[in-house]
Amino acid sequence: MKCLTAIFLLLVVVVSCQSSSNKASDKTASNTGTPKFEIQERFYNFGQLEAGEVVAYSFHFTNSGDGPLIIEKVEADCGCLTTHFPKEPIAPGKSDFIEVVFNSAGETGRVYKEFNIVANTQPEITKLAVTATVNNELINLYSKN
Repeated sequence: MKCLTAIFLLLVVVVSCQSSSNKASDKTASNTGTPKFEIQERFYNFGQLEAGEVVAYSFHFTNSGDGPLIIEKVEADCGCLTTHFPKEPIAPGKSDFIEVVFNSAGETGRVYKEFNIVANTQPEITKLAVTATVNNELINLYSKN
C-alpha cells in the first residue's frame, strides 16, 4: 500500500512539473517578436464645450512591429476620463482603436488631460492627451463675486 501511495505522489509531482513547464513555454511563444505602437495622433482637441458635456474620441493605432501587441492597461490622470481598449492581442500589421470619453462636468477653462497606455512595447508607456475649453457658467458666476 505504501508503494502505491509513493508512486501516486511521484506521478502527481511529475504531471504538475510538466504542466507548469508547458505554461512557461506557451507564454514565451506568444511573446515572440517586438510589437510597436504606430499612433496616427497622440493629441486631440475637443474644442469648446459646455460644462457637463460628455464627448468621446477614438485614437487609431496600428501594430507596426513583428510581434503581438498586448495592452495591459490604460491609466488616466483623473476620474473625468474613461477609456476603452482592446483586451486581446493585436497581431502585427493589424489596427484598432483606443476610445477616450471625457466628462466635462465640474471643469472650467482650458483643460488638458493625459493618459498612459501600458503595453508590451518599448517604451512600455505611451502618453496620449486630450484638451478642451470648458465654459462653466456656474463656476464663472461664483468666481466674479
